[in-house]
Amino acid sequence: MIENRIDIEHIAFSYGKSTLFEDLSTTFSDSEFCGIVGPNGSGKTTLLKCIGRMLPLSGGDLKVNGKSIREYETKELAKLISYVPQHQDNVFDVSVYDVVMMGLYPYQKQWQSANCQDDAIVREMLERCNLTHLQDRLLRELSGGEMQRTLIARAMAQQTPIMLLDEPLSNLDVAHRYEIMDILAKLNQQGVMILIILHDFSIALEYASHALLMESGRILEHAPVKNVLSPENLRKSFHLTDDFNITIEGHISKKHL
Repeated sequence: MIENRIDIEHIAFSYGKSTLFEDLSTTFSDSEFCGIVGPNGSGKTTLLKCIGRMLPLSGGDLKVNGKSIREYETKELAKLISYVPQHQDNVFDVSVYDVVMMGLYPYQKQWQSANCQDDAIVREMLERCNLTHLQDRLLRELSGGEMQRTLIARAMAQQTPIMLLDEPLSNLDVAHRYEIMDILAKLNQQGVMILIILHDFSIALEYASHALLMESGRILEHAPVKNVLSPENLRKSFHLTDDFNITIEGHISKKHL
């Protein structure tokens, strides 16, 4: 099995005149399952979008398997990296089946129609994400959990060795959160690198092998998850006072007087 690697080398990124990253470096390797955590506005989503080349770097370099991300053709990169957004901004009148079929775009030639093999892949992903009974449902008719599973199934249909997920658990109930994390855990066991933005530290500790902690456009630590998500690190990075209790399981609660 080919080992996958992402090398982030002194990258910089700016929104207009506002600089978010100035000198960001780290490495993700092999089948790492990394929870990306940090306060709102710390740069987590921007970092994912830079890795997926959805945002252009203003400095430094980012290499995927030893090759600069700037050098990849669009379809070539789409065979390596898939992306699951937090929200689907544009919801069209298309079915769940058709959305998952979109994941096969990197493998299809221009004007090529879906074939039996494509159909088999889509149906497998629908089944793995518990969506078979919803395959004819329109996107606008889906619940939040059903939409997230659909976006994950689309990414799975891309068959990429690297998957980026931007807060896929937001606004989901407990059952759906664990359902999605179980799907990702199985993918990771099959060798897929998972980079996922999380706000639930207990879930990160349960599923992730590593964590990357960000604050104000800086990486504070990137290491095995239990080393990163310590009560001391969480208290420091989220500026929590002694009014908060933090357990080693990642639960945070306010002390009552």
